[in-house]
Amino acid sequence: MADVAGDHLGYDEKMRLLRLVRGQKAEHRLVVRAWIVWLRFVERRSVSATARTLGVTRPTVRQWAGRYASSRTVESLEDRNRTGRPAVILTRHQAVILSLACRRPEELGRLEGRMTQAVIVEEAGLQGVEMSRSSVQRILAGAEVQPHRERYYLFTKKDRPDYAVRRDAICEAYLREYPDDEMLVCIDEKTGIQALGLPPGLPHGGRRGPTYGIPGRIDQHYIRHGSRSLVVAVRPETGDLVLGRTYPARGYKTDETIEFLRELARALPHIRLIHVVWDNGTTHVSKQMKAFLASEEGQRFAVLYTPAHASWLDLAENFFSRFSRRYLIGRRYESLQALDDHLQAAMDDYPRIARPMRWTYNPGQRKAA
Repeated sequence: MADVAGDHLGYDEKMRLLRLVRGQKAEHRLVVRAWIVWLRFVERRSVSATARTLGVTRPTVRQWAGRYASSRTVESLEDRNRTGRPAVILTRHQAVILSLACRRPEELGRLEGRMTQAVIVEEAGLQGVEMSRSSVQRILAGAEVQPHRERYYLFTKKDRPDYAVRRDAICEAYLREYPDDEMLVCIDEKTGIQALGLPPGLPHGGRRGPTYGIPGRIDQHYIRHGSRSLVVAVRPETGDLVLGRTYPARGYKTDETIEFLRELARALPHIRLIHVVWDNGTTHVSKQMKAFLASEEGQRFAVLYTPAHASWLDLAENFFSRFSRRYLIGRRYESLQALDDHLQAAMDDYPRIARPMRWTYNPGQRKAA
C-alpha cells in the first residue's frame, strides 16, 4: 500500500480525525483505528512504528490504513454490515415494547412507580410478546426512550396576564440608577439549615482530610441538634449583605418578617425609600403584612413581588447559592449554638468576598411573553 501524505488530507477530514482521537465518548475500537490513520497519514510513521505505538499488530495497521486510503472518510473506520440470520424481534413486537415504555404504570393497573424493564417484560408477556430484559434494553436504547428517568417540569401556566409586567418591572429595577436616598435590596430566606454533629468518641473526631488518591472522609453517622432559618437582605448592585438574621426553624412568621423590615429601615437611616424584591411567600402576602406596608411606617418600602414560578428573579437566591457553597457545605456542629455562632461569623466574613451581582437584560431582545 502506498503512503498517503497528510498534506493531501482535507482540513475538514483532519479535524474529524482529530475529534475522534481526542473523543471521550467514542468507542475504543474507533479511537484506535483513528489513531492508526493519524499516525500513518498525518505523522507519516511506518507500519511497524504505528503498531508498536498502539500495541496492535501490523496486519491490523495495514487493514485500517488501507481501508481509509481507499475512501478518505472517517466512516470507513466503522464495521461493515455482516451477513447473518434475520432479526428474530419483529417490528410489531418492538412497537409493543415502545408503547408500554411510554405509558404510566397506573394506566396498566400496576402499583410500581415507574416502568422498569422488568415491568415492561411482564406486560409484554401478557400481550403475547415474550422477550428478555436484555432485548428490551436494546430496543429502548435504540429508540432513546428512558422510562426509568423523570425530570421536574412545570405543567401549570406561568404566562398569567401579569407575568410579563411583573417580570419586566423587576428586571428594569435591577438596571435602574437610584438617587442617593433610595436603595434596592433583595430579601429571601433559607430554611432548614441543619446543625448536624458527629457522635462523640470517634477516632480522629470522625473526620480525616484527603491524601494522595484518597478523598477526605467523614463518619456516616450524625446527630441532629436542630435547625435554623436565615433571612437576608442583599444589595445586588454591590453584592453586599445589608442585613442578615437567624430564626428558629418554625419561628419565622409574619411578625418576625415585619420586625426584619423595621430593623432594615433602622440599618439604613439615610435611605428614604427602600425598594424590595422578594417572592410570594406566605409571610410576604398576608393581610397583616399588607396592612403594615399600607401604614405610614411601611411607606418606606416599595415592594416588587416575583411572578409565580419565577422566584429565581430574586437575586438573593444567588447570594444563598454562594454563601452555602462557601460556608455551609461540609460543616459539622457540636450544638445548635455552634451553628448560630458559625452563621454570624460567616455573615461577618462575607463582605470580604462580596461582588456585584451581574445581571444582563435587554428589553428589546427578550421574547414576547
